[in-house]
Amino acid sequence: MLTRQVDSREKALRPIPISYLIQTANQFDCEIYVTSEMTTANVKSYDEVKNLRLNGYLTFYFKGSDESEAKDRIQSILWE
Repeated sequence: MLTRQVDSREKALRPIPISYLIQTANQFDCEIYVTSEMTTANVKSYDEVKNLRLNGYLTFYFKGSDESEAKDRIQSILWE
C-alpha cells in the first residue's frame, strides 16, 4: 500500500473538478481512497467524494497491482 499526504491549503495543490479526479482514478485497477478529517472516501465513487471536505490535510491511499502508476498519475494532476 502506498500513501501520499498533502496539505490542500498549500498553493502547490492545483484545484481540479472532482469528476476529473474520479475519471482518472477509474483508469486503474487498484483501490484508491482519500481521508480528510476522520472521513474516508473511495476516490472512484462520485457520491463519496462529493461529500468529502477537500481542504486541510488529505491522505491518499493506493492499494493494488498498479498502485505505483495510480499514485504517480494522481500526484501529477494534483501537485504538479
